[in-house]
Amino acid sequence: MSKKALLLAALFVLVLFRVPALAASPSPSAGGAATFAHAWTSYSDKEKKSFLFGLATAARAICSDLSTFQKDAKPQEIESHFRDCFNTYAGMEPDRVIAAINALYADSKNAMIPIDGAYRIALMQVRGDKVDEIIIQSRKYGEGLKKQLEQQHKGQ
Repeated sequence: MSKKALLLAALFVLVLFRVPALAASPSPSAGGAATFAHAWTSYSDKEKKSFLFGLATAARAICSDLSTFQKDAKPQEIESHFRDCFNTYAGMEPDRVIAAINALYADSKNAMIPIDGAYRIALMQVRGDKVDEIIIQSRKYGEGLKKQLEQQHKGQ
């Protein structure tokens, strides 16, 4: 349950960052539709770092709350739970995470992977995890989002 709450809160934070960037920035692609890759690449390096620090702050706040609400937990258990929670959702070495997101979005096939998904993939890559299958699934999800957005746009 705690991971679901953390994920929902992180997605809420990401939607706040992502939606205005997509709405305001038309893509230079041939189709003319905005993409998450275009939104990300339009950010300055300072904005990208601010985005990561915002995510880390949100993860810290949520993980702190989730860790301290454990009844009958010893201080070392609370600290361990917090560390596990935070390390799952917050990045290390922002420059490496940013470089991994930049590399992911350099492939046009990944343009519609939402920024929160690109962030998670980048964290996994920096940690040395295999992400090929996750990228394939994220592309499918992104294409589904693209279709939904196109349908909503046609309905307006």
